[in-house]
Amino acid sequence: MLAAVLHAPNDLRIEEVKTPECGKDQLLIRVKAVGLCGSDIRTIFNGHKRISYPQILGHEIAGEIVQVGENVSKYHVGQRIYVSPTVPCFDCRACKNGWYCQCESLIVPGTTIPGGFAQFMVIPKDIIERGQIIEVPEGMSYEKAVMTEPLSSVYASQENADITLGDTVVIIGTGPIGCLHIELAKLRGAIKVIAIEMSEVRLQMAKQFGADYLINSKEEDPVARVKEITGNWGAEKVISANPSTEAQKQAIEMAAKRGKVIFFGGVAPGKLTDIDTNIVHYNQLTLIGHFGYDHLQNYKSFNLIASGRLVAENYITHVLPLAEIKKGIELTQSGEAIKVILQP
Repeated sequence: MLAAVLHAPNDLRIEEVKTPECGKDQLLIRVKAVGLCGSDIRTIFNGHKRISYPQILGHEIAGEIVQVGENVSKYHVGQRIYVSPTVPCFDCRACKNGWYCQCESLIVPGTTIPGGFAQFMVIPKDIIERGQIIEVPEGMSYEKAVMTEPLSSVYASQENADITLGDTVVIIGTGPIGCLHIELAKLRGAIKVIAIEMSEVRLQMAKQFGADYLINSKEEDPVARVKEITGNWGAEKVISANPSTEAQKQAIEMAAKRGKVIFFGGVAPGKLTDIDTNIVHYNQLTLIGHFGYDHLQNYKSFNLIASGRLVAENYITHVLPLAEIKKGIELTQSGEAIKVILQP
């Protein structure tokens, strides 16, 4: 089968590999769509501490079951499924507290096991029993189903930060995650959503998702502009949805008194953010580090897309064959694409 295999940081190869065999406790799927995520791109260039090379990446996965192990009774050949990549053990201290994305033995396709950047993928017993497989209904495309994964993380962060009616929300970064944040904040009742971005192309793309104000941070001071928009008050919720320490610093400076600042985007290893802790102290800010989601948040996100309340296809700007993954990376990095979906 054809697969995109990472042999080492910055060594991604499109190559023929052996099609995996389906064990008696497993499923074999024909991958129909797999999202190209910003974290995939970071891993491709910088590596990942939990990866053993070579590895097939890809964690935003939807496909059709082509083989069912003899011990698996819940699923059948021909079934269309979305596969959530968060597989907790339910036994460690984090899991027993209900913090599943902090599981000490978390299984993640594309990181700890082979992922979806391939024509076929084995769904192991762990995912079948402890993960989350959701049937994709007729009329819902595989590409739309794939958008469940990034939406789940966005959904979880906004739920955890309690974005609610009347909030002014700032989103720094308008890639696919930032755009999802914009639309979801409006759905949750935010009265004003302010989008900040350095790329004018991406900033203009963000319009369609409901941003009330657009700020190009290359052309004006985003902190001063947010203060101007809010009558020198600031925003109740500020989300840094990008890998920038400068954006994290600005997020704190533009938050309202007793506001919440969410660090959604991870930064490069070793990079430190220069934070004026007096602002945090005297304004009584809450800083929230965000990562992952739980099973219920994933299920709710899937239904949000399936119901049409969030129009997933608006985010998908490019659908490419797997062999063109490097083109997809270039489109994403240039800002020309919002979301790239690959078809193995």
